[in-house]
Formats: sequence, C-alpha cells, structure tokens
Amino acid sequence: MLKNRSSRTIILFSLLLAGSLAGTPGCSEPTLEQNPTAELKSQVAPAPNSAAIAGETQPNLNELPGIWLGNAVLDQAKLTQKISSLTPAQQELVLAKATSFLSTIMAVEYRSDGTLENDLEMVSMDGQVMRDGSQGNWRVLETRVDGLLVETSETLPNGTIAKTESFLKFFAEGNRFVTAVTLGQDLQDCDAMIVFEKQQLTGQNIADKNLETEKR
Repeated sequence: MLKNRSSRTIILFSLLLAGSLAGTPGCSEPTLEQNPTAELKSQVAPAPNSAAIAGETQPNLNELPGIWLGNAVLDQAKLTQKISSLTPAQQELVLAKATSFLSTIMAVEYRSDGTLENDLEMVSMDGQVMRDGSQGNWRVLETRVDGLLVETSETLPNGTIAKTESFLKFFAEGNRFVTAVTLGQDLQDCDAMIVFEKQQLTGQNIADKNLETEKR
C-alpha cells in the first residue's frame, strides 16, 4: 500500500522511517527471565502525565491541519499489576502483545480541505514488520476545553464507509495530542494511547530528499 503513491505519502513514510531510527518505545521483543515483571520498566512507556496534557487554552480547528507523528504508549504500572497474577506463559503472551502494540508508529496528515492520509508501521508478535496506510476525510464534531472530538471516514475495499470518532486530547503547548486506543482484553485496562507530535518539516524538501535517495 506504500508503493507508487503520491509525494505526500513519501513524506509520511519518511516520518515513519525517522521514527523507527529514533528508537520507538517497545520495538524490541521482551527478554523474559525468572521475573518478567522486572523487565517492564525498560519496555513499557509510562502514560503521559494528565496534568501536563490539560490544555491551557481551548484548541481550535486551525491547530489540527498538518503532519503528525505518533508513538504508542501503555501505562507501566497498570500493565505490571495486570500480569502480576498470571502464569509465566500468560505473562509472556501479554508482554508479547504489549511489545507489538508499543512498536506502533503512525504518520497522519490532516489537510485543511477535510481530507487525510495516514501510514502505520508496527512489528507483529512473530517479529514481522507490517505497514499499512489509508486515505479518507475528517471533520470536527465538537470542540472542548482540552481537545477536539474528530470523526474520520474511510472507504473500504467493498465500497462501504467506515466512520470512527476519536477524542484528541491536546497537551498545553498545543503541538502534541494524545488519543486513546481500544485493544483486546489482555491490554484493555492499560490505558493504551497514541501520542502525536506535530512536525515542522517542509514537505517538499522531504519529498525531494527521498527522490534523490531513490535515484542513487
């Protein structure tokens, strides 16, 4: 899905690559020893501080258009508590699922005309790198004191329209937001989130740089 697409996709994919090289939290498989819980501190990113997330001013529609790069996080304390009563085999499975989720990085472009494009990369539980992307539309349903309730729609291969509502909770400085992610039962109580940061790079320069690299 990432091949033979527009120069804007090249920009998004470049950000994904940059995120991978920078060392996204949780990209490596967990090393399980006698006490798997002891390994969590270095494997699981703590949830963002809620006090730091609270917006000082109400976000507006003009803040969202642009390119955002997101990384997955889980609440370390809640995951540790969740697996504390599990058997070693169950702990290994849950940690493998957590590690796979934490390998997720996303690049999303919200355009001012109401369209969007996103690319996603993650490492599966068996160590395979998976990439996907989509295009669709977005609109703000509600502006709240600390964020925006956004509806996104995507046309599926069968022609149906899939709509999703997400609350984007902005950090105080306005160039980062966090959105909750719904996972399976094993991780549903661990505050799974994607934290996005707005990118200030000029898209044309990134695209040109990648095209030059391809020519080489």
